[in-house]
Amino acid sequence: MATSHSKQTTHDLLLQAGLTSFLDHGYEQTTLREICRTAHRTTGAFYQHFASKAALLDELLDPLLHQLTTAYDQQLAAGLARLTSTNAAAFWQETVLNLDQIISTLYANEQLKRLLLFRTDGSRYDQLAELATQYFTTQIIHVISVMQERGIIKITFQFNYQELHFHVFAFYATVCDILKHDYPQPETLVLSHNLERFFTPSWLKWLGLPVQN
Repeated sequence: MATSHSKQTTHDLLLQAGLTSFLDHGYEQTTLREICRTAHRTTGAFYQHFASKAALLDELLDPLLHQLTTAYDQQLAAGLARLTSTNAAAFWQETVLNLDQIISTLYANEQLKRLLLFRTDGSRYDQLAELATQYFTTQIIHVISVMQERGIIKITFQFNYQELHFHVFAFYATVCDILKHDYPQPETLVLSHNLERFFTPSWLKWLGLPVQN
């Protein structure tokens, strides 16, 4: 029992040391030696718990990313359950493009938000807009499929994946840019809502749906 407790303590200390060092210096500039020194552990102990510095960063961010995607998946599922041809335009703006829950979750986890948005230089999260685009592109393809099954979008509607990817990127990369300006949460929400209203007519026209005035 004592050994197990000691291993967990070391693991937790290394995670906290990694978070502190990444926030202070950025991922790229942080060394394993610095993490181990902050945690008062050896590099040998580090490699018993993490394959690399990147693996430690993944473990720090995975719970947050899981929260973000789970919240959006649930939002999408609830919206799709109510989706009809008469509310399709509102659904697209208020469910597909709405990121209120994601923004609220980010702001509720200030240290991890700061790490993800500002201190992951040199890691795979450095391309956050592209990672977000990949995730949301998959979700939107699913939505389009459901809308075709229900006769909301013509079954003959076809899209070029590359074109869709750039449509998605245009919206979500802009959201990432808003987040990286680090405005207070209410201001970020207002800007994201303005963005939803701006992009919705273009999406509806692309999908072949009526554009509401």
